Amino acid sequence: MENKERLIKEHSGQIAECEKKIKYLYHKLGEAGFNDDASKSADSLINRFTSELVELDQKIAEEHRRIKDILDAVERGDEIEALRKSLNQKIKSIEKDNISNYETIGRAGYEAFQNGELSAEKYSSFFDEIIRMKLQIEELEHEKERLEAAGREQGFFAKIKSGARVIYLKNSISGNIRLLQKHYKKSGEKLCHSELVMNLEAESVEQAMKPVRDNLAGIEKLEKESEALSTENEKLKGNLEGLGAGDNAVRTVAQIEKDVNALYDRRSAVLIEVGEILYLNKKDKAAASEAAGEFIREIDLQQKEIEEIQAEIQKCEADLEIERQNREIENLNKKIAGYEEKIQNYSQE
Repeated sequence: MENKERLIKEHSGQIAECEKKIKYLYHKLGEAGFNDDASKSADSLINRFTSELVELDQKIAEEHRRIKDILDAVERGDEIEALRKSLNQKIKSIEKDNISNYETIGRAGYEAFQNGELSAEKYSSFFDEIIRMKLQIEELEHEKERLEAAGREQGFFAKIKSGARVIYLKNSISGNIRLLQKHYKKSGEKLCHSELVMNLEAESVEQAMKPVRDNLAGIEKLEKESEALSTENEKLKGNLEGLGAGDNAVRTVAQIEKDVNALYDRRSAVLIEVGEILYLNKKDKAAASEAAGEFIREIDLQQKEIEEIQAEIQKCEADLEIERQNREIENLNKKIAGYEEKIQNYSQE
């Protein structure tokens, strides 16, 4: 009995597999019928499905293009962001290089000013702090030289006192020299950002300024590139909003893919229905193609296999029913035998 039940279960699984294959073949048959020009004929049974399938295919294609456009825009947006970061780094590097040139320009400008190549009327304000600092350093150096000269003729304690003052003066001179370098740098920076930079009167300053001018031209070019990227990025944002992905492109694409899968499911259901109609109406024009005929024959084979398996199942079920009835008869015979034994016992008593 257990073997028969197991066999019925196996046969039921085989029928399920055949039905699955038939459904797939209905889909392929429907597709073959839809692709055949005969399906467009007014007297074809599947003509009424044509417009729906065409609409579904168009919608699926549109949604695929929409996904592609969104992903392309996001990818380009990421590229633009990377390019802008690279440009900003280049600009910062050039600006840093310019800052390193300010001291050289300040020194060249001051020397040209001292030599009369730059007019006092226009440029004196650029070098006031340098002049003041140089005078202060010069006074400190004169005092140091005077104390060192006098110290050679002084007594012991006077020399100690003068020596301490000389050390203080040396430290002050060193500190002022460092400050002077900063003032050169500030003067160079002021020159670079002044209107006068467009028409400097000294060739030496022009030469010192050349790297900065080149850098400024480079910065201007990079800034224009950055602006162009910003404009393109804004356009991409507008495009994404137009595609319905302004808030979250990833979530939008996921939703579109979900919708596309639903469209594919509907398309598959329509094609299966078309296939079933063509199989039941094999004389329809759309079922006359070679491809459709091949699928119809495959379905016939699967249907025949199902019938054979069902016959086996019925046989197994009949065998099980006979076994069940035999068990019932056997049980009844046992009961009858028991009753007969009891009657015989009663008779003997």
